[in-house]
This record gives sequence, structure tokens and C-alpha cells, in this order.
Amino acid sequence: MHMEALGIEPKLLLAQVVNFFIIVVVLNVLLYKPILLMLEKRKKEIREGLEYTEKMRKENEVIELKKAKIIADSRKEGQQIIQEAQKLAKVEEKHIVEEARIAAEEIIEKGKLTARQERESMLKAVRKDAVLLAVSMAKRLLSESVSADLQHKILSKTIKQIESV
Repeated sequence: MHMEALGIEPKLLLAQVVNFFIIVVVLNVLLYKPILLMLEKRKKEIREGLEYTEKMRKENEVIELKKAKIIADSRKEGQQIIQEAQKLAKVEEKHIVEEARIAAEEIIEKGKLTARQERESMLKAVRKDAVLLAVSMAKRLLSESVSADLQHKILSKTIKQIESV
């Protein structure tokens, strides 16, 4: 027994080997497998978290693209509305200016007509006053030197001449 010569006792060595395997089995069951399961679970959670993060990043990109498209469409639509409003404003401005021009022309024409009517009215009044004055003067002059019948003829002729002017 060579082992004994070396100071190794086979029974103790066997007991040590059995104890080692028992410890390995116990540690494997109590520590190693639970730690491996926990690490595998953690690895799975991290992988799922990374996948979720990537999914959210892609969704965020899609949302940002949609948002940019909506903003661009809104700006384009706003510009179209502004252009249309400007066109309508120009048309309305032309319409208002035309109405104002027509109204001004009507006012001018009415003013001219009123002035013409007032002028004619004044001329008639002046003619009437002139006729009355002439008749009055003629009566005075004629009453002293001409007969009533001749006075009447002269006055009629004079009135006709004055009225024709």
C-alpha cells in the first residue's frame, strides 16, 4: 500500500472524495442552478428591454415622420388659404373701388344736374325780374306819352322780345 507510505489513508481519501461530490451536488442544486436561472432570467429581461427600446425608437421615428408631414401639410394648406384670402381681398378691393368710383360719378352727375337746374332757375328768376322791371319802366314812360292801346301793343312786343332772349 503505497498510499499509506505516502501518508495517504484510502478511507479518508474516499471520504474526502465523497464529501467533495456531496458539496458539488449541494452547491449545484442550491447555488449554481438558481444563480444560472437568475442570470438567464436577467439576460432575457435585458434582451426584451432592448427589443422594446428598439421597437419604441422605430415607432418614435414613424411618429416624427408623421408629425413632420402633418406640419408640412398644415403649412402648405395655410399658405393656400392665405393666397386664396389675398386673391379674394384683391377682388373685393377692386369691387369696392369700382363701387366708390360709380358712386362718385353719380354724385358728380347729380351735382352737375343740380347746378344746371339752379342756374336755369336763377336765369328764369332773373329774366322774370328783368321783364317785370322792363314792363314797369315801359309803363311809366309810355303812360305819359302814348295811348293805352299803343302801350299795350308795345309792351306785348317788348315782353316777347325779352322772353326770347
